[in-house]
Amino acid sequence: MTIYILFTLFCLYLFLVFKRAKRYKYNQTEDYIYNLESNFISEQKLQGKILKLPDNYKDFDTLFLKVELSLNPLSYFFKPYIEIQNQKHFFEYGAKGIRYINLSHIPRSELTLKLHSISLKTDITKFYAYKNDVDLSKKILILAPHADDAEIAAFGLYKSAKNITIVTTTAGESGVCNYCDIYKNDKLKSSLKKAELRVFDAISVPLLGDVDIKNSIALGYFSGTLKWMSQNREKIASSQINEIKEMNNFRKVSHAKIKLKESIEPTYTAFLEDLKEIVKQVQPDIIITPHPTIDSHTDHQQTTLGMIEVLQEQKLDTKLLLYTNHLKLSESYPVGDMHSTITLPPNKQEFSFNSIYSFYLDDDLQIDKFFALESIHDLRDSTLPISIKNSFKHLNKMIKRRVTGKDKRYYKRAVRSNELFFIVNRPL
Repeated sequence: MTIYILFTLFCLYLFLVFKRAKRYKYNQTEDYIYNLESNFISEQKLQGKILKLPDNYKDFDTLFLKVELSLNPLSYFFKPYIEIQNQKHFFEYGAKGIRYINLSHIPRSELTLKLHSISLKTDITKFYAYKNDVDLSKKILILAPHADDAEIAAFGLYKSAKNITIVTTTAGESGVCNYCDIYKNDKLKSSLKKAELRVFDAISVPLLGDVDIKNSIALGYFSGTLKWMSQNREKIASSQINEIKEMNNFRKVSHAKIKLKESIEPTYTAFLEDLKEIVKQVQPDIIITPHPTIDSHTDHQQTTLGMIEVLQEQKLDTKLLLYTNHLKLSESYPVGDMHSTITLPPNKQEFSFNSIYSFYLDDDLQIDKFFALESIHDLRDSTLPISIKNSFKHLNKMIKRRVTGKDKRYYKRAVRSNELFFIVNRPL
């Protein structure tokens, strides 16, 4: 009987391991496709596990090492990663093929690679580097389609900058409201409370990043409607929550330095007028916004496409720093643990960018970012009201995340040693 139980448990474990390796929604044994050859600086053969950085590595702020992985069976059972200077660089379970290690913030030139449940197919490595002119003393505009996007993508950067304006484009009223269990049979009340909290967070959380509340605004457009609006420019959009008829309850602009109409109709023409006025009044040198090609969320895509339309109309060559919080290929990106390094996302076809920028977060800045994310109501696990039943439900959820590898919390995905941006020097 004991042998039977052990065999059953072993088979169950193998099944979970198989499911964990298949969770990415792409083939993790294929190469990442990037053409970085214009930024190639050197090739090197590993001497054992010793890697020496190029002599001129300090001339660049962003540095990648191209490696080719061979399949290691242990990588199906244990998290595969390479440790360099106490910094962990994670790969997918069952990873194989070409990958890029982010070495942008390594303080010394000679490095030791410690391989954990991962193997290299070849000792030949290539370095690619970028020298970016990202001046954090200049005027920076951040577009956040939802109340948490600015913090997930760029909290470390904006807390380190001098002149930040944050614009949240939608109210985020649709979906489940955490902590609103009492409203579980009243979708309208739940959605209104969700929007109220998200708009409040959009305005208040940037204070933790030293952004004056006058520099944070919420435009209040209905969640999930921007793409429809772009296709029906003069038509008035409706919330996905049928009972919600008025968007101006979610529009918080009266307190701000930017002067916008306090009451509008939710049309795409109005949305573009908002963006035009924001650009005119802020005159940003840098705009941080989602990458419209690799981010899967339509509100993210359309927020950026709307801004690009405005920049092209105004004939402005403003530098764009593009991020993704919802990678099209997989919501599991970036893989690995908190405090590890974010590198290039998995990619199966080329997309537009002029450069790549990795912004470093030291330990203090990572802690500050964690507290900012924890302050966003919508990112927390709903464990209230506190009870033994809810505690066990939460424990069960945590165990499932651990065993299946499906931990998509932004605390794990966003609190890292760097933030990564694709730079476009002029509108796409």
